[in-house]
Amino acid sequence: MNLQEYQSKAILRKAGIPVPASMLATNAVQIKRIATEIGYPIVLKAQTPEPGRGKAGGVRIIHSDHEIENISNEIFKIVLNGRSIQSILVEKAFSFVKEYYLAILSDFDKGTPILRISEAGGATCLEPDSFSNAKTYECPIDINFGLKEYEVRNLVTKLDGEASLWKQFQRISLKLFDIYRQLDASMVEINSLVVTHQNQLYALDTKMNIDDQSLFRHEEFAETCQPSNQNFAKKQARKFNINYFDFPGNLGFVVNGMGLAYLTLDKLTQENLIPGPIIDIQEGPSSGSIATMAELLFSDPKIYAVVVDVFGGMTRCDELAEGLLLAEGKNLQHKPVFIRLKGTNAEKGKKMLQSRDYFSFYETTENLMNAAIKYLGELG
Repeated sequence: MNLQEYQSKAILRKAGIPVPASMLATNAVQIKRIATEIGYPIVLKAQTPEPGRGKAGGVRIIHSDHEIENISNEIFKIVLNGRSIQSILVEKAFSFVKEYYLAILSDFDKGTPILRISEAGGATCLEPDSFSNAKTYECPIDINFGLKEYEVRNLVTKLDGEASLWKQFQRISLKLFDIYRQLDASMVEINSLVVTHQNQLYALDTKMNIDDQSLFRHEEFAETCQPSNQNFAKKQARKFNINYFDFPGNLGFVVNGMGLAYLTLDKLTQENLIPGPIIDIQEGPSSGSIATMAELLFSDPKIYAVVVDVFGGMTRCDELAEGLLLAEGKNLQHKPVFIRLKGTNAEKGKKMLQSRDYFSFYETTENLMNAAIKYLGELG
């Protein structure tokens, strides 16, 4: 779950990390009132968890009252990935002499958080090449002992910044790690961390990502999980207590438990293929909820085929079969469905589905995936 900027900055401010004065607004009248309080120039920042707001014109500098209405209306008309802008962060603008990148990130390959410091202010971890032409340093963090002062010093002293900034870097980095650990985050990023003319560090922009599975410990972010902040598939999944993972590939998955998902995904990665959306139906969903989620795969034009790999326990295979038939009965485009059913009522489930000639059945996950991958290869 990606927090919006105003939420992330409130967390930084509470932790004692310097951020510009700012307030949230939902209309031009509020923006004018806030501008009067904090003084011009101000920056209007569209609030959205989606990337690309800058290129879309969602970050604008304002110097006077008469600019506010037209520019704020332009920002409110922006739509990113189907999401409209509902609020704008009004922030005090100020000049700076240098910018840095600072973040605590989860390195899933190494299984540890890392501290990354770079002179590539404005770069992004989503585009690794953006760090290639600047000094960038990182170190792994032992999660049992936390980030240590000497580890920050070892990185900061390699930068071209003045020595007077080293202690500020150290203090902010340690606070960032505390936030990362307390929020069950996978990323806590300050980008850019700027140096003012008074030689002070300020967090000009920030992003935070929190593990969805930890949300029961963070009720303060409940509003971020409201339907208006999610795409349709995720709304439906949350409604039925089903896990939904959106990936850009052409092969959709229905599994019950991420253990089975990882088994099927391992085969894809061996073939250098990317998965499509994964639906994890978890424990004992109804046929109706299964049908609703399966319909998302059958109706998605980017999905060429669907893999169903289910070991029936609390999720009965006949309940799954009924859900697939309900979804298939919506007069959607027929797509090949590669199926492996084991466990409770597996034979009954297979019999329910065998009348459909585009459903095929397999005894092992390996054979299941080989067939699905072969089909994708035949499509070219």
